[in-house]
Amino acid sequence: MMELSGCRVLPMTPGQAAEYLCWEYPAPYTLYNIPPAYRERERAVILSELDRWFAVVDRQGQMVGFFTYRFDAAGRMEIGLGLRPDCTGQGSGAAYTRRCVDFGRARYGYGGPVLLRVIRGNDRALRAYLRAGFRILREEQASAYGSPIVFLWMQQEERFVENS
Repeated sequence: MMELSGCRVLPMTPGQAAEYLCWEYPAPYTLYNIPPAYRERERAVILSELDRWFAVVDRQGQMVGFFTYRFDAAGRMEIGLGLRPDCTGQGSGAAYTRRCVDFGRARYGYGGPVLLRVIRGNDRALRAYLRAGFRILREEQASAYGSPIVFLWMQQEERFVENS
């Protein structure tokens, strides 16, 4: 299991944003790979929102993941998170998700429900999010880099009690 206790959450740098955009996930997670033709556009988006992006770094200062936050029109916090490909599949997804939620709640002084989206079919992430106290709200048809996908919108309530 990836050791989260030694990791720090820091504001993301432009270099870390560029590093994240080059991560390559193996099948069946290749939908999370950002095609080279889209990387510059995605980098510009991240840099324009850099105050909402955070790098999770290990004791050696290497980025192992990221957190990102935004608030919807109703004032609910939506999180985005990811782990470097070689850090996935180690059983730390629920703890990592809870850390993302806890960091966002503390950073933004937020106590309401938390939303996230996951691509339908990413059963490994779905299990982690369910263990972290999220429940499925709805599906949404979308497109990612020219390919149709379905997102599952999930929500964690304000008073989450660990469900491991």
